[in-house]
Amino acid sequence: EGCSRGASEPLNPACNEWYLFHGTTPQAAESICKADFKINLAGGSTGTLYGRGTYFAESCTKADEYAHAGDSGEYAMLLCRTLGGRVRYTDEVEPDA
Repeated sequence: EGCSRGASEPLNPACNEWYLFHGTTPQAAESICKADFKINLAGGSTGTLYGRGTYFAESCTKADEYAHAGDSGEYAMLLCRTLGGRVRYTDEVEPDA
């Protein structure tokens, strides 16, 4: 249980399911594992360029840009099983918010 929920089941490409990274603080990672993501906190520390929501990256080197040190100086990153649905894509260098 906990952070390993659903990890043993294969991904379902029919519903656009992926494993993606989420950079955060160690305290937030523990909270997410215990109680899931809270949409009302979305964008509270990093902004909402593409709207309110939870942000994930397919590259750990992108997600680590959003990881912040906890009280002990450690950083955290979650590997999350995500449902993509209908994906919006832009290759603009500076997209309009």
